[in-house]
Amino acid sequence: MNSIYKDAGSEWLKDRGFNLLQVLDTARLSEELVESLIELGVEIRKSPRLVLLGMGGPDLWNRVKNDLGNSPDPFDDDAVSSVHTAALEFWGCTEVDLLYPGPLPVPLQKLGQFAGWSHPSPIGIDLHPRYGPWFAFRAVFLIDTPLPPSAYETAEAPCQSCDTRPCESACPAGAVQYGSLLDLQACVEQRLLPYSGCGDRCLSRLACPVGKQWRYSDEQIAYHGRRSLQSLRRWRQQAQGT
Repeated sequence: MNSIYKDAGSEWLKDRGFNLLQVLDTARLSEELVESLIELGVEIRKSPRLVLLGMGGPDLWNRVKNDLGNSPDPFDDDAVSSVHTAALEFWGCTEVDLLYPGPLPVPLQKLGQFAGWSHPSPIGIDLHPRYGPWFAFRAVFLIDTPLPPSAYETAEAPCQSCDTRPCESACPAGAVQYGSLLDLQACVEQRLLPYSGCGDRCLSRLACPVGKQWRYSDEQIAYHGRRSLQSLRRWRQQAQGT
């Protein structure tokens, strides 16, 4: 965990596969983040702490994978349940305001970059200094208990020291170029092609050398990739009015 303290709640979460935890003092958030959250209707100043919960590597998958058929969103359901257990039973919170997962477009990348969890990359997702592209947010929530704030991660952006840039040559759509944002249109078009090799996985993500030892299993990659592809297909159908 990235926390400067270790309590029963954070250790319980870690044992469940949530090995990324960041407790932020809401009074010390950047103005950009505060304004972004206020625009979403979040009463950020009413709670002393904003908590980021995430996973790096395959531990959470290894615990949840046997329950995939029990819910349309097993990872979200598990995260929500775990958040409430940790906050109410371990941290003594009386209120938990869950921001993510949910309907709000919470600025996850901005939060991750502020906390030092992640750095921008040309493949469209941020890279964690340790886990590379093999990490994800699982929950963001406000609590009314002033837990000790976590230490901020300080590390060089992984892409700065990468000389080979295998992510560029791995992308068949030419959508990945160092120093540029992902060409999202080219990426989406490639993924939606019949029999596309990018349908349920990102070849550039697989080629990234950062955090290779934490790479998800093929089973996990395919699971998340298929869900993403289904969302893309629904989006295209709606855009085409079919």
